[in-house]
Amino acid sequence: MSSIDLFGLTLAFVGAMPPPRPPRPRPDRATWAAALLFGGICLGTVGPMITIWSFHRPYAEAKARCIADGGRILYAALDGSGPYRCARPLGASEPGRQPALRAY
Repeated sequence: MSSIDLFGLTLAFVGAMPPPRPPRPRPDRATWAAALLFGGICLGTVGPMITIWSFHRPYAEAKARCIADGGRILYAALDGSGPYRCARPLGASEPGRQPALRAY
């Protein structure tokens, strides 16, 4: 515990007690309606994101299969994010040259 914490605790016990809390108001129908509206908006926003993220899981397996077959992963974005495609060689080429690629 630091000296700042000890100073704060000391002041907390030296000072006067805070006033008692007022009783909590009972939630009415408007409060429940606002809570349901806010909860629905949250579910409506987060639900599609969860669905979209679940579609990205098979990509790792497809990428590994593409690389194992001798292909290259070509991304649509320069930073390596976003959709990709697998470019596989068409056939043997001259040594030292990149083989022609066929996109799947």
